[in-house]
Amino acid sequence: MSKDIRIKKGLDIKLVGEAKQVTTELPLGSVFAIKPDDFHGVIPKILAKEGTEVKAGEALFYDKSDERILFPSPVSGKVTEIVRGARRKVLEIKITTNGTQDHKDFGKVDVDAMSGEEIKNHLFASGCWPFIKQRPYDVVANPNQAPKAIFVSGYNSAPLAADYDYVLDGKEAELNAALTALTKLTEGKVHVSVGSAKSPLASAKGVELHNVKGPHPVGNVSTQIAQVNPINKGEVVWVVTPQDLVVIGELLLTGKLNITRKVALTGSKMNEPQYVSVVAGAQISDVVKGNLNNDNTRVISGNVLSGLEVSEDGFLGFYDNQVTAIPEGDD
Repeated sequence: MSKDIRIKKGLDIKLVGEAKQVTTELPLGSVFAIKPDDFHGVIPKILAKEGTEVKAGEALFYDKSDERILFPSPVSGKVTEIVRGARRKVLEIKITTNGTQDHKDFGKVDVDAMSGEEIKNHLFASGCWPFIKQRPYDVVANPNQAPKAIFVSGYNSAPLAADYDYVLDGKEAELNAALTALTKLTEGKVHVSVGSAKSPLASAKGVELHNVKGPHPVGNVSTQIAQVNPINKGEVVWVVTPQDLVVIGELLLTGKLNITRKVALTGSKMNEPQYVSVVAGAQISDVVKGNLNNDNTRVISGNVLSGLEVSEDGFLGFYDNQVTAIPEGDD
């Protein structure tokens, strides 16, 4: 029996510049970057040195605390620069592409026939494990601690957030393959929340479905966990976002790691708020090309509440599917 999640306390911030449901396919772009800071609590150990040629899906670095957890290159090309900060901390790993995508092949698998351990090993090898996050603390999931449940929030209530019903349209096969895999990683339930019956996630099998209603932060997965299955001391819950489910599902069905996602260009400083299809880690200047009003503008990778300010020569966050441009407000 599903439990509806309704909250009354909260606030929807009404901002101008919601993305129209039109998607523009952008060219691949030339420079991409993966930022270890996007992965909370991870100390990177570099595998791909400067000058290394990599394929899309090939590991760039691994986590010092667990060398099975690999972090993949979203594109094929050459590692041209490893940017370091104070105490030689790795800030960015930059990859320059030649304009084409060459994927490493991890092989198609039959999810239904696999055990939980086999799925786990497949996600390790392919660099998909970082898409599974853990609460508390929003860190990359610890594979050695079993979660009491897994949560997927198919509704985003943040200001100007991407519409998951539109973004996930036509991806039902990938979503179902990924959700089947997740059910084998926990002895508890996989909880999926949706904002409407039209959601591509609403037809998912083998999961517990929840309808959500109310103001922000009802779409935040932490709010849903607190309503459905609160975390007690010593327990952990795993979390996967819907756009990352699609990546995992596509890997299982095709054997290729394809971190291409629909990114919502939003905010009053966008000339035409809309969706663009880009690869994770793309340069912001490529993502907003010709669409940004640059007059005293703040550009944010993510939404206005939890995103990070970026410059145009900065890069899209690994988990982000929204770029917001708003007036700086220092007049």
